[in-house]
Amino acid sequence: MSTERDLLIVGAGPAGVSAALWAKSLGLTTLILEAGPKPGGQLHQVYFRPENFPGAVPGHGEAIAAGMAADLDTYGIECRCGAVAEALASSPAVRLAGGERVTAGAVLIATGVRRRRLGVQGEREFEDRGVSFSANRDRAGFAGEEMVVVGGGDSAFENALLLSAVGCTVTIVARGTPRARPEYRARVAADPRIEVIEGTRVTEILGDTRVRAVAVAGARGDFELPAAGVVIKVGVIPNTEWCAEALDLDTDGYVEIDDQLMTSQSRVWAAGDVTRPAVLGIAVAMGQGALAATAIRKDLRRAGGAA
Repeated sequence: MSTERDLLIVGAGPAGVSAALWAKSLGLTTLILEAGPKPGGQLHQVYFRPENFPGAVPGHGEAIAAGMAADLDTYGIECRCGAVAEALASSPAVRLAGGERVTAGAVLIATGVRRRRLGVQGEREFEDRGVSFSANRDRAGFAGEEMVVVGGGDSAFENALLLSAVGCTVTIVARGTPRARPEYRARVAADPRIEVIEGTRVTEILGDTRVRAVAVAGARGDFELPAAGVVIKVGVIPNTEWCAEALDLDTDGYVEIDDQLMTSQSRVWAAGDVTRPAVLGIAVAMGQGALAATAIRKDLRRAGGAA
């Protein structure tokens, strides 16, 4: 089956939705393909109200995502959820899981990023039974417990502080030297409830019906840290496996783009976190989506493919 439109957007996060709304205002016919059950992307994993997104509706990421979904409905923009992109082909076209081929005058890749996992025994087995990816979401259930936070960046240190604030004793396990901002490192250093272990990696998450300990290895040797839970904050990875054979990617798998957000393939653009912008954020992703839609319309008009 083939569906022909001016623009095919892969991903319904902030970049994809912003691009779709701008494309609508620019007169482009648009279809969004979203692998998840509803629009919003990483917003569904934001459990606080973003401070750097002016004018956001009250509430955390779910509320913002719901607002974006409502905007798509209001403006009659089709978003096919549960549509998993499997490959990017020339023309351009996207092949979906199941074999359907969807074509358009242009394709915008806005598939974003996902949480990086540790890949150790016990991580998936104990998810939501002590393994967490957000202290902000889960800290009430961990109040007063011994906790491990894995990671050395801002998010890891911030999550440790959130846990300390509800009475937890926290060990931050950082694979290398922590790279969190100085203000976070200073606050953690001043908190008697938090200890930082550098040059150490998690080798296994242990437990019975729930997490009971975290096995680590590093400069201090191999040992176990008693813990009721572990919060994993080790960064993100781009969702580009499906298009890796068709596009130029950087060494970490992010899509390489030019100053017009065009990729290495003709009539294929990319926007949002999947391009590794200098600053990650909702506002940045939405701005890139708008710029991409404008560049796409200009290109299609030059080629005679859009009004």
